[in-house]
Amino acid sequence: MSSEPSTVYRVRGERVTWRAAGDQTVRLDIRKSVYLALDRSAAMLWPHLMAGATETDLVKVLTDSGTVEPARALADVRRFLAELQDIDMIERLDARPEDGPSQA
Repeated sequence: MSSEPSTVYRVRGERVTWRAAGDQTVRLDIRKSVYLALDRSAAMLWPHLMAGATETDLVKVLTDSGTVEPARALADVRRFLAELQDIDMIERLDARPEDGPSQA
């Protein structure tokens, strides 16, 4: 999957609910009635995807945790985003306004 650094990804909140349960985070695709468990890294990214985040934002979440090297974090983020796009769980939004030309 190729993306622009400023592309914002956001979970399609109208069809997904999620809960943290102990060490696991589970999400339910309401439309398909399917539960999916998230691993530790994906669980750290999920709240950011609910709000809307760029690939760069997500890589920073993983690297700031101190347990993932930058190259591995980038690969993990790209794989997770591709998986979510394949099941139509996230949407791609236009670049954030602060990333674009000034409106002054």
